[in-house]
Amino acid sequence: MNFLGWCPVEDDLEKPKIINEILNFTIFIKNFIEFPLFNIKHKNMVENLKSCIFHPIKNPDCPIFRLGYIIDEAEKDRQERELMLRFGGVIRVKIDWDCNLDRKIKLCKPKYSFARLDTAFSEETFSVGFNFRFASHWKHGRKYLRSLKKAFGLRLIISVNGKAGKFDFITLTLNTGSLIGIFGLATFFCDIILLNLTKKASVYRDYVIQRAHTGETRDNSVFQITKERDENSATILENPHTDDRKYSQLFWTTESFGQFSDTAGTQSSSNLIDRNQLLRLQPGLGLTNIIN
Repeated sequence: MNFLGWCPVEDDLEKPKIINEILNFTIFIKNFIEFPLFNIKHKNMVENLKSCIFHPIKNPDCPIFRLGYIIDEAEKDRQERELMLRFGGVIRVKIDWDCNLDRKIKLCKPKYSFARLDTAFSEETFSVGFNFRFASHWKHGRKYLRSLKKAFGLRLIISVNGKAGKFDFITLTLNTGSLIGIFGLATFFCDIILLNLTKKASVYRDYVIQRAHTGETRDNSVFQITKERDENSATILENPHTDDRKYSQLFWTTESFGQFSDTAGTQSSSNLIDRNQLLRLQPGLGLTNIIN
């Protein structure tokens, strides 16, 4: 029985070595984004890349990051960061775009965030960190040789999330109409609940619903008063229960309510005004309310 494998055999007890000044290494993240609905393409570039290093306050637009800054943002524990540099790890780099296309596209800048995706070393006992193997091939004389290497390092997974918006009058109109409709339904359902399901529904009903009484309506209507003066006359009063009384024009009777005259000083008859006849002649006097 023959066994084939790599020589020499891998030694798991040998710990990997950390590369000096690895925290000062820089990573250039170049990102392009497109909004097909608005036919716009954009990128996270600045005019001068040679002299810029990303800083959240001083230089937030630069796409060049120090590896030390990325690890510090992804993992806050110092011991875990040292183990990540030795045994590797997986870090997510998230780029968020939120663009207002009513302004210039150059004013739209991405926001960066970092998070650790692999399990912490204090919680995992098997296959910790991140590593991969690769083979190197070469030729020595007439023989082809190869060697297997196991590398530990940091793996960066970049995710991009983008959204953009622009003012649209039709969308504004539809949203406004929907909002008005929602408020209308809310008032309807609130009235149903308050009028039928609450303990003090009768109190709310007295404030909302106005009741009309037939007797009070008739008392407030127009009526007539007859007086005895030098001549037989009739005066029409409107709304006698109000503070300001308004009198209609004085009219005189020369016949038994057959004809009326507006001329003052005509000779009047001794007949008093008949209420039933006045009711029949009411439309001719320009009155529209019921006379009691």
